[in-house]
Amino acid sequence: MVTIPIGAWISSLVFDIVAFVVDDPEPFAVGATVLIVIGLIGAVLAAILGLLDYSQLENGTPARRTATTHMLLNLTVVALFVISLVVRLVAGADEENVLGFVVSLVGVLVLGFSGYLGGKLAYHFGVRVAAEGTQAEGFR
Repeated sequence: MVTIPIGAWISSLVFDIVAFVVDDPEPFAVGATVLIVIGLIGAVLAAILGLLDYSQLENGTPARRTATTHMLLNLTVVALFVISLVVRLVAGADEENVLGFVVSLVGVLVLGFSGYLGGKLAYHFGVRVAAEGTQAEGFR
């Protein structure tokens, strides 16, 4: 599920950049706004699954601390994209918007670090990869 918001939000930045350089920015500005909405919907769905994983992590463990940081960063990213969306809608979603772009850019930068932590959870700590018994089979 995480690929939906990541892909949508990065694509929205590409649409923003294109909107700044073409003669008719409207379709790209509108596209960026729509992609932000798609990313927000995807983020809610990903968060539901993430909370299921989070609830399985034991308190006080490095995995739980990493997951808590990952979750807080993701909530920050969602807040930034909500702000970007509101800025765009208030200014007119059919025009290029520098403030909306900057807020989205910050959101994607925070998302990058959060993604690193998500990768650490999956590939270092094995969260949501496989049950311990299944993982142990690979080392026997």
